[in-house]
Amino acid sequence: MLKRILLVDDEAAMLTALQRALRSSEYEVMVASSGQEALDILTVSEIQVVVSDVRMPEMTGDELMTQIKNLYPDVVGILLTGYAELNAVIRVLNNGAVFRFLEKPWEQAALIDCLQDAVVHWQERQQVNDQHTYLENHTHALLETDADNRTIYANQKACELLQLSGEIDGVAVTELLPMLRPEQLQYLCSGEARQLEVQDRANEQMLRVSVRELHSQRRMFSIEQLYEQDTLAIPELLSRQELLYQLDRLLRSSDIPVTAIYLDINGFRRFNDSLGYQQADQLLALVADKLLKGRPESACLGRMSGDEFALFLAGEFSMAQVCEQLERMLEPFSNLIDFAGRELHVAFRVGYAQSPDDGTDAGELLRNAQVSANTASRGGRRNVVRYQNQMNANDSEFVSLQSDLYRSLERDQLFVLYQPKVSMPDGRIAGAEALLRWEHGTKGIISPAVFIPMAEENGLIEPIGDWVLAATSAQKRIWEAQQLPDFVLSVNLSGRQLEDDGLLQRVSDLIQQNSLHASQIELEITETFLMQDISHSLELLRALKALGVRLAIDDFGTGYSSLNYLNQLPVDTLKIDRSFVMNLGINREAFELVKKIIHMSHDMGKQVVAEGVETREQLDILTDLKCDEIQGFFFSPPVSADNFRELLENQPLISLETSSQQDIWVPA
Repeated sequence: MLKRILLVDDEAAMLTALQRALRSSEYEVMVASSGQEALDILTVSEIQVVVSDVRMPEMTGDELMTQIKNLYPDVVGILLTGYAELNAVIRVLNNGAVFRFLEKPWEQAALIDCLQDAVVHWQERQQVNDQHTYLENHTHALLETDADNRTIYANQKACELLQLSGEIDGVAVTELLPMLRPEQLQYLCSGEARQLEVQDRANEQMLRVSVRELHSQRRMFSIEQLYEQDTLAIPELLSRQELLYQLDRLLRSSDIPVTAIYLDINGFRRFNDSLGYQQADQLLALVADKLLKGRPESACLGRMSGDEFALFLAGEFSMAQVCEQLERMLEPFSNLIDFAGRELHVAFRVGYAQSPDDGTDAGELLRNAQVSANTASRGGRRNVVRYQNQMNANDSEFVSLQSDLYRSLERDQLFVLYQPKVSMPDGRIAGAEALLRWEHGTKGIISPAVFIPMAEENGLIEPIGDWVLAATSAQKRIWEAQQLPDFVLSVNLSGRQLEDDGLLQRVSDLIQQNSLHASQIELEITETFLMQDISHSLELLRALKALGVRLAIDDFGTGYSSLNYLNQLPVDTLKIDRSFVMNLGINREAFELVKKIIHMSHDMGKQVVAEGVETREQLDILTDLKCDEIQGFFFSPPVSADNFRELLENQPLISLETSSQQDIWVPA
């Protein structure tokens, strides 16, 4: 039979090198750039050997091998590893998830020999496992059927799990597994190794049903209990496997274009932390129910993983039509959701792909829809993105850049710039925002819009954020020792930092170590994070406020029901988002919103900072509206610590009686 090898590595160059090494071999080679993509391929293709790198983002090679062992016990695993990762390899070797490992850099001859041994091992495993020995000793509950799907064997575990009693020989599998719909049974028995997750509502349990064809006359049904009760037990919500099957069937049976849409809930990790996993699952069920009720007519909706959903619909649709249907579907999430005594904000990252241009099979189309959703996420905007061919190339570059980001701290590539916040009306520096920058060794300056979301996704934002706090606190102490004019130093906190139980102690320690006045430190928190879970945010803000630091809401005006909750938040400052400031003098709605924010904030004793001020017209409008502080290129771009010291020494930055930007002092 054909020997098929799956190569898994997040670095495109490594995959190319492996493919080149196997070009003249007897194997059919498939590739995957992540652990999840590898699992997707395994659901639809019969693979004998998986060769994976250990160090990969999101799912490491040892984690992948453990999942493969549980899902596909016959697949033979080989790991490529560096010396530093040997402990992880030893762990999976000990639990039987890996057959062998090769140290990098590997030799081509050693790789070929290892693959040959792995295939021999796979063949020997098939020979040893004769039919009934396999059935009796398999860890899952098993049924064996004849060619007509009538049962001829059931082990004790199957009888217990399915609560079977009496004679079952000759009974149709549809009677023993009534939770399977006819099309699901047809899918499972279509000749390839397949599996489905189904809800056994009679026994209140979630089952994974797999079929392995032993030979032309008999089949084995493997049944595994996943958990006692599925909190998303919604009959209309398809499982991942069902969605792939239904989408694949539609693509094969019709020439009509199909649109696949991928929806990923923003920051669901925070709900897991604040609500607990049981209530978070209940929230997922509520979200799924709302999505099902709002989905376009005839669209199929399924759950791809924990907090990710996908749907597809057939027909010719323009981007405007797709966005219109999605807007209607997501309309219930435009306001806060009442859940478990809390008010929560649920938002999505959304991308889509259309056949045949963006994919001709189910796996490819959904993968590309997911890639486009990831692209929307990295842009930091609430938009819907269609897949483009260059996105996969961008994704490869993104993965490479992500690897470099891991080493940016040790390579001393990160640095901080400072942008002044100017007090109105005297033109003096009242504060400064610390802004993180990354100078890559070969690519130069990387935009924060690129690497900050990347760090958020892979967890690097926590050590990077700690470094920024430490570096800026030390710099503030230096300026104070130089007896420069005092000001409030603002530092941005990420959502992941705010979820860290150790944050409060670290902030307190840094203030004490640098002998700083806590009131001269301001922590900026995005409004989107605060509005996601109001109750949890209030507890967090009160704890931070107890340290004596100032608190600011960044990007204010972009969230939901913001002004309704303003009086509850123990914050000192609101920063009006630059998207509203740039439209001052152009858009009447922007003017009215900014005016309302400033007046309401002053009524509640809070200061207001306007971000992104670039023109004299914007400055004059904000001055008339009594905005407290102004930040933007009109006064100064972000500058180095040395240049910021010069700004402090040469105040005021502007005489507000002038009408020309030429009166602004800029450091040499």
